Amino acid sequence: MAWFRAVDVTEAVLARWDAEESGRLVQTMREERGWTRSHLAQQAGTSHAELARFEMGRTVPAHPLLIRYLQALGYQKNREPWP
Repeated sequence: MAWFRAVDVTEAVLARWDAEESGRLVQTMREERGWTRSHLAQQAGTSHAELARFEMGRTVPAHPLLIRYLQALGYQKNREPWP
């Protein structure tokens, strides 16, 4: 009997992981700049509460909103995000 058993990874589990990891990435980028959630939310045109839910992995924003967060943080399409 094998001691290793494959873990059943469902779409829901993968979606949850993506939500948590994406939120952590945006939070890390925000904190590296010394920005508050309120500042980033204002720059991206959203609310502090919506950004907080995303950073904590509770929600995944629609693609256009995620792009707005990244653009507010300095990421530009087809360019390096940091100097």
